[in-house]
Amino acid sequence: MALKQMNLRLLYLFAGPRRKIYEDYKKGKVPGIDLVGLNLMSGYGIDATFLENRLTEFLRKISFNLIQLPVLFRLRSCDVIFAGSGILTLFIVKNILRLKKPKWTIYNTYLSNLLKRNAKGLKSWIIRKAIFSADAIISPSLAQHDFLRSIGLPTEKNYYLPYGIDYNFFNKQEAEKNAAKKTERYIFSSGRDVGRDYKTLIEAVRGLPVKLLIATLPRNLNGVEEWPSNVSVSQFDQAQMATLMKGSAFVAIPTIAEEKLVGSDCSGQYALLRSMSCGKAVITSARSTLAEYFTSGQNGLTVAPGDVVELRRAIMFLWNNPAKAKAMGEASREKVRNQFTTEIFSRKLAGIFHEIAER
Repeated sequence: MALKQMNLRLLYLFAGPRRKIYEDYKKGKVPGIDLVGLNLMSGYGIDATFLENRLTEFLRKISFNLIQLPVLFRLRSCDVIFAGSGILTLFIVKNILRLKKPKWTIYNTYLSNLLKRNAKGLKSWIIRKAIFSADAIISPSLAQHDFLRSIGLPTEKNYYLPYGIDYNFFNKQEAEKNAAKKTERYIFSSGRDVGRDYKTLIEAVRGLPVKLLIATLPRNLNGVEEWPSNVSVSQFDQAQMATLMKGSAFVAIPTIAEEKLVGSDCSGQYALLRSMSCGKAVITSARSTLAEYFTSGQNGLTVAPGDVVELRRAIMFLWNNPAKAKAMGEASREKVRNQFTTEIFSRKLAGIFHEIAER
């Protein structure tokens, strides 16, 4: 659809802090994957800003559920709100204040698990009331889109839009050169979502003739007691991701089984796209929200969640077959370049914003 060049005012409500990420992105230090298209909206007649100040960060320390409340003072300054969190604020705006404008759009990385975890009681009623009062919900996976349809979300509010990544950032010559300096083979795994299952991954490589490097936060390693000598852990750092991935033999993304409702719906999605963009074969735990991005046997291998034996077998297969791993990685890189770039995602996302604003 042709985009109308209008000065649409768009306000992003991110779940976590973005100011440093945005500043580092402008300096070329990190990709824009965590900005969810904000950095490209100006090219589509959209003035996009995000809400983050001293008050939001103060409220974050009190409760995650309060951080979006300051948007109540910004409602008249925007046409569309794009929220990755803020169900309580949405409930207030649409069900208590009963405001029809601005239009409220949810970026859905978490609604399936949120609804399933809160199936009864007052909290459940508030969550459902808020969700159904949104003007649109954009899901990055068909599984989420279909779930919302199954609970009765109207078709005109229910959008499916695959996510995209900064392909060019992850294919810079500098990253290639830095990766080429590394001589020791290793497997790489990264991510901060609480849906990660590093304990199973660590057990899978215990005693194997491979080296595993994990980049994450300390909270993600709770429950790991005896560390194997072939496992190293570093702090999660966006600026280092491209180099660490480029230097790896392949990438592993273990996640907790979906039915346990831990973490976000889309745990592993960003790490998967980063890895594929870097031309790496990936071992992932089976997860419905990754299905349209990744094909087992072509882009890597899928294993059952929590299955140490199957994960160990997959690791050794790719470790002992580097030519196969390389071919899978190249297929992944090409898939991202053709289907899952930030430019493709942002163009379609901007079209949705214009459509919603004109309703």
